[in-house]
Amino acid sequence: MKYNRNLPTRQVHLDFHTSPDIGNIGVHFSKEDFQEHLKIGNVESVTVFAKCHHSMCYYPTAVGVMHPGLSFDLTGAMIDAAHEIGVRAPVYITAGWSDEDAKAHPEWLMRDQSGCVITTEAYADGAENAPKQHFAWQMLCLNDGAYAKHIYDITEEVCRRYERVDGLFIDICVKGDACYCDDCRKGMAALGLDCAKEEDAKRYFVIKHQAFMKKCGDILKQYHPDATIFFNSGGAEIDKPEYHDLETHFEMEDLPTAWDGYNKLPLRAKYFIRKNKGIIGMTGKFHLDWGEFGGFKTKEALKAEVATMAFYGVGASIGDHLHPDGKMETQTYRNIGYAYDYSEKIAPYCFGGEPTANLGVYISGNRAADEGLSNILIENQLDYEVVANHNFADFDTVIFSAGAKLCDEGIRKLSAYIENGGKVLLMADALVRDGAFCIDVGAEYVGCSEFDCDYMVLTQKDEAVPDAPMLCNIAGHTVKVTDAEIFAHSITPYFSRTNGHFCGHQNTPHDKSSAQRPAIIKKGNVVYLSHNLPEDYFTYGAVFIKRYFMKALGLIYRGGVLKTRGLPSQARCSVRKQPEHKRYCINLLYYSPVKRGCAEIIEDIVPLYHIPLALSVPEKIRRIYLPLENRELDFELRGEEAVFTLPVLECHQTVVAEYE
Repeated sequence: MKYNRNLPTRQVHLDFHTSPDIGNIGVHFSKEDFQEHLKIGNVESVTVFAKCHHSMCYYPTAVGVMHPGLSFDLTGAMIDAAHEIGVRAPVYITAGWSDEDAKAHPEWLMRDQSGCVITTEAYADGAENAPKQHFAWQMLCLNDGAYAKHIYDITEEVCRRYERVDGLFIDICVKGDACYCDDCRKGMAALGLDCAKEEDAKRYFVIKHQAFMKKCGDILKQYHPDATIFFNSGGAEIDKPEYHDLETHFEMEDLPTAWDGYNKLPLRAKYFIRKNKGIIGMTGKFHLDWGEFGGFKTKEALKAEVATMAFYGVGASIGDHLHPDGKMETQTYRNIGYAYDYSEKIAPYCFGGEPTANLGVYISGNRAADEGLSNILIENQLDYEVVANHNFADFDTVIFSAGAKLCDEGIRKLSAYIENGGKVLLMADALVRDGAFCIDVGAEYVGCSEFDCDYMVLTQKDEAVPDAPMLCNIAGHTVKVTDAEIFAHSITPYFSRTNGHFCGHQNTPHDKSSAQRPAIIKKGNVVYLSHNLPEDYFTYGAVFIKRYFMKALGLIYRGGVLKTRGLPSQARCSVRKQPEHKRYCINLLYYSPVKRGCAEIIEDIVPLYHIPLALSVPEKIRRIYLPLENRELDFELRGEEAVFTLPVLECHQTVVAEYE
């Protein structure tokens, strides 16, 4: 699908989910107020609402229901006001959640195999005056029935009504994986699919959601061929690649304080950046979650989040929620402006050019394993890229996450990569097919452990890890070594913990008399780790699990182009090469989110001082400086290394190294 590479990097997603029980909608909206706040926020693009989760439209409509408390075209007024000052204004249309539609048309609702309505977890029927939970909605079916046609009609009405539509943001598009409403049952039968078979229902769901996305895209392109389109809630998920080609760009929705934390972004960014489309990271001005009136992050927290997005090469979209009266909240846009002013300054050194990471990660689709691996690497200041299309030769070392599989062509390319000196680390059941390894690791694959946990110990003592068997909450797989060198063993417990067979409060102790099993082995340039340590780390967070993984990686990998020393685990480092400017751009981050109540927040930005760095590149470095401060840094050339000291790192710092 055609897309715009020059996607704005400073966006606001302006929610407007407004109950029909509230009156005087937009009564205090003014073009001047709207424009002034966009300027305060240094905003390049603002997503405005056409239809919300309450099913209300914010323009005169012949297809839907205009909000009863609104007397003018608010959507059009916001579009015109934004365009007048050079700000884009893509339009929001809800799809899968639409409350009044759900009440008026129960036949439009998604249903499970038993015929029950599919809802969000928080949804619960009850007394009219019972407290309403957050994010409590019924799901509507988009599988080509009457409701999907309603969304097509809304989409076409919006596209016809406005002379310039910059894009569409269609929300709640791919929730769940099957629907058994009457329309879906009939549709499956028409395609020769059996609704009694789960795999057929899931296949139909994908077919019809792809058709829904394509139809919406076709309508938009008919009227506005250069506009963007994104389908949220499924459109930017790693495990839903079947939908990625049907949108012009990706907006990675996340609210790190309340959702999945500050380490969710890196892997997703590195995965989607390889798609060669525009990428936006979404966060919110809220303390917790979408639609939170009166909740704020600190301006420093917003700056840290926006700088992090730029650090990973993606633009930013900050969520806000307009008050029903239409007046913008000044404090919100002061905070956004503080963050976006900084984002604008660092953009030349974060976007463009090419990554320099020589460490490749082949992801498996197991989120805990993949994100756990990402966390381990970035917490050790190791930059990486996601392997795409079997491009193993682009990397010094490739890591295969637990469960990773390769097709025949991929195995051939990987074998050739290893023969040419490429290095590989694989773990657990990665690259196992039909009970055997697909490459030579110096061992035969036996199978999964029969125990619920086990214990790991290095063959030689190391001060970085305990001098005793260390608990692995996820037991290692069993292999039989043929011609590999063993660097660590695992020791099994006496038995797995069950109701009828247990010891003490938690795990069963290790059985000192049991036979040791290979845990870390190496043959040539291939290292095999029998445990899924990244998932263990993601789930339980034991520091020594991370260190054991790094011991295994260190057997073959010697580091990237940037070497650091003494940085804490929350520090992040990356290097981009910009050949058109004959320079390397080094970006560093450091902030430490903490848990406060139910939220993970950023409050204190603590500076780090006198950080030793060494940049190892083939070109001769002629100048190193801090562009935001216009400050030169002294450095020393030691062969291919340019060695220097960064005076201070406070949240984020950019260093430029120019070469001859």
